[in-house]
Amino acid sequence: MRLGKRRAGTSTAFIDAIDNEVLLMFSADADGNTLVSFCLYDAHGELVAKNEGPHFYPEGLKVESAEGELLLEIPTEPEAIVRYRLFNHGGQLLTSSDGARTQIFGFLRMESGVADNHARSR
Repeated sequence: MRLGKRRAGTSTAFIDAIDNEVLLMFSADADGNTLVSFCLYDAHGELVAKNEGPHFYPEGLKVESAEGELLLEIPTEPEAIVRYRLFNHGGQLLTSSDGARTQIFGFLRMESGVADNHARSR
């Protein structure tokens, strides 16, 4: 997933299909900047980080588990690739991407659409 400019009001959500929990969502503000919201668990199912609502991270962001496992890396460059490992609250790995290769496992649902619709469904 690249940050880049997006069409205002669009979104892509990574959802735990078991609990219908949005784990990671990319949306676009009125200027097309990428906003990110997340709820990140580690491989043990422990909550590591959560932000309240979508945020713009122009300085980038890096979230790791207590064991040093990369869970989310938002780069500072607008066209760079976001790296992530998404676990659900049960510790199941749903998807991971190192920028070159993306793996999708069971129980991941992805939805694209209007960002406001995802915010209401939480």
